[in-house]
Amino acid sequence: MRWLELSAQVQAGDAELVAEVFGGFGHGGVAIEQELIPDAKAIVKIFLPVDISLPKRRLELEQALASLALKGPVELSQCEFEEQEWETAWRKHFKTFRVGARLVIKPAWEDYKAKPGEVVIELDPGMAFGSGEHATTRLCLLALERYLRPGMAVLDLGTGSGILAIAAAKLEASSVQAVDINPTAVTVAKGNIQANGVAHLVTVEEGTLPLDARFDLVVANITADVIEELSHPLALCLKAGGILIAGGIAEDRLQGVGERLGDAGAKTIEVLAEDRWRAIVAQVG
Repeated sequence: MRWLELSAQVQAGDAELVAEVFGGFGHGGVAIEQELIPDAKAIVKIFLPVDISLPKRRLELEQALASLALKGPVELSQCEFEEQEWETAWRKHFKTFRVGARLVIKPAWEDYKAKPGEVVIELDPGMAFGSGEHATTRLCLLALERYLRPGMAVLDLGTGSGILAIAAAKLEASSVQAVDINPTAVTVAKGNIQANGVAHLVTVEEGTLPLDARFDLVVANITADVIEELSHPLALCLKAGGILIAGGIAEDRLQGVGERLGDAGAKTIEVLAEDRWRAIVAQVG
């Protein structure tokens, strides 16, 4: 199979917004390249399979980009790869990096010697969301580092690559239940969980919120719409005093999501922010 690398050069402040749109069309996640200098441009990249659906997908993506309120124009460019070249091209964008005080995200194909106190997560995102490079995932990782206590029973709703479930296990959760409605994500997550040596702590299933279990902490890096829709079930699956970490919330949706969670009995105790993204940390009574 051949793959199309589609790149968008944008204003740095528009990169996360464009990446959110790209994430709905590409395979293997979204890569953002940006120099850490003032007024630098950013390049957002995805890969699309070259098949009969490509023209339609490309048109829909361009229409979605055109509907965004961006600070500057989007310059699109493309390049085709064979299957093996695609794997190499995708992997070159994903490098070892740190999140918070202790967490280190390491691609499975890179070597890294952990420093004392570091918690290293080895990851091969494959075609599932969640390499830790997107702001929504980083915010949830930061919240896990702050609020997870050893011995907690944890639920990871919408596990994607399994990155948050693995982080919870390595931060000494007693058990982690990871669920996702996407069968590809379930397969990818199982592989990553096995590779990190936490399969004895983490179970992965295809599905959504379990109705017959209660947890000390729930992390849900999904979307504002789904969090609002599931606000009451989310609160009900937490034990008294339990913590909810809700990610994937754009800044303009923060108030509405917070109000819905409050109506369900989950009181906001902290909001974490990065660029236009927010994560709510809430606690049930």
